[in-house]
Amino acid sequence: MSRYFRPIICTESVFPADAIFLGSTRLWFNSVKVFERDKTPVVINIADAPIDVKSQLSENRNTILGAEKKPPLVMGVLNLSPDSFSDGFQVYRYDDLLKRINRMINDGVDIIDIGGESTRPGFVTISPNEEINRIEEALKIIRKTNPNMLVSIDTRKALVAEHALSRGARIFNDVSSLNFDVDSMEVAKKFDAYICLMHNSGSGEDLHKKIMGKNFLLDIFDYLRERVELVVSRGISRSRIIIDPGIGFGKTEEQNLCILANISLFHTLGCPILVGVSRKRFIGNITGEDNPADRLIGSVLMAGEAIKQGVQVVRVHDIKETSQMIKILDNLYIVD
Repeated sequence: MSRYFRPIICTESVFPADAIFLGSTRLWFNSVKVFERDKTPVVINIADAPIDVKSQLSENRNTILGAEKKPPLVMGVLNLSPDSFSDGFQVYRYDDLLKRINRMINDGVDIIDIGGESTRPGFVTISPNEEINRIEEALKIIRKTNPNMLVSIDTRKALVAEHALSRGARIFNDVSSLNFDVDSMEVAKKFDAYICLMHNSGSGEDLHKKIMGKNFLLDIFDYLRERVELVVSRGISRSRIIIDPGIGFGKTEEQNLCILANISLFHTLGCPILVGVSRKRFIGNITGEDNPADRLIGSVLMAGEAIKQGVQVVRVHDIKETSQMIKILDNLYIVD
């Protein structure tokens, strides 16, 4: 691919005759930023962009991950790994988990993303059985008390995904883009799961290998494009795929900010976008907050900026505050 097109998103309620609306939202654009490797980006009018690019960007994406609610959706993090970077959960009693899950639902979560293995920098891989033991109680509680809740399983392992999908989970959220476990693709197909493909720069425990080069943004785009095309070629519908640029995975602070500033570039892949910035280290570097739990304001602000660029799913720890932010944006007519 020689040219890459990022729609320059506008939120004004008054728009020109040549405006194209992003999917099913009120967000619109009539110009695009064009990237080419080793060249300075330029801005062109949408009339001069390829027809297929305009078609991809205007395609209706009203339903995301099978949710009844229109995007943006709030994916709440339920970490059941004691070594999670932000909120490791070390108490597995039924009552404690029930309270935590109910709080997430009361705070406005749309998707609960359950994870039993940390993928923080320096993480240690655990066995599939140990990972299953960590998530089992939460799956039982949700299936019993909130059977209609959308559940995502955050894992790289086919056995863990199969266990969760067979117990009501509908989304396979894999930080390795189905690349870590050779059986993951077949498990996803078996359960007709929605799949989240995330960019990473390594494999196994090397997920945080630094990405290099001044064309890193386009390299990330190409990686995701290739993974999407591979998954589709294996018989999984593009409508069941969501992409994640992998903020914080092998990226410097400058790279993370560049990705977020240009996040609408990824709309041209024709899949919904998920972004997870919540409480990450680069936010703390900017704000001076060493404790991840103190990065609330920066996390909510970053999620809001992503939403204003049309991102359909934000993965967060602070569900209530993020939900409040989305309501404010909605009432400002920025999002549907």
